[in-house]
Amino acid sequence: MEKVVFYREWLSLTKAEFNVLTMIAEQGGTFTGNWSEMCRYINLTAQDRNRKVLQAAVESLASKGFITWDTRGRTQTLKVIPKAKGIELPRPWVRSVINHDYSSENVAFAQVLKVFIWICGNDMDIVTNAMIADDIGMSVDTVTSAKNVLLKEYENITKRQVSEKTGWNTFRTLGQELSASALWKDL
Repeated sequence: MEKVVFYREWLSLTKAEFNVLTMIAEQGGTFTGNWSEMCRYINLTAQDRNRKVLQAAVESLASKGFITWDTRGRTQTLKVIPKAKGIELPRPWVRSVINHDYSSENVAFAQVLKVFIWICGNDMDIVTNAMIADDIGMSVDTVTSAKNVLLKEYENITKRQVSEKTGWNTFRTLGQELSASALWKDL
């Protein structure tokens, strides 16, 4: 099964930058096309406003050393510059996350991918939604929504609440144990 490689360093990037990197990664690390094709690839209308947002994201990624960028006429060639440790995900699953209808979940595909990648790269025993939110720059509610999609729609994370007893009949929640599953429901 073909894999798509993501890097933990991508998680703190803006939505547009992460979307561009996801597009390039899903294409095997290199994308060649024009701005309109990029818009359509990540389910945006090919309006001038969206093309400008993507162009700004590409310029930013190139200046930060995340990609190489070559222009020949209207054709853009973007290539990921690998980072220290990659997280490999099955291409069919990544495509299903990108194309899923999130209208009822109040979350976008980039946020679902970011939370899943964070969980895959997590080495802490107990975490909170606030810790994840702070680390990847999104709200706690968005992290909760993304985790719900991963739990209910894809069934590829496990979550166990961790509490401690503080009194006779009282408990305090410390956080949760999260882990990514190797089982891919939507393949």
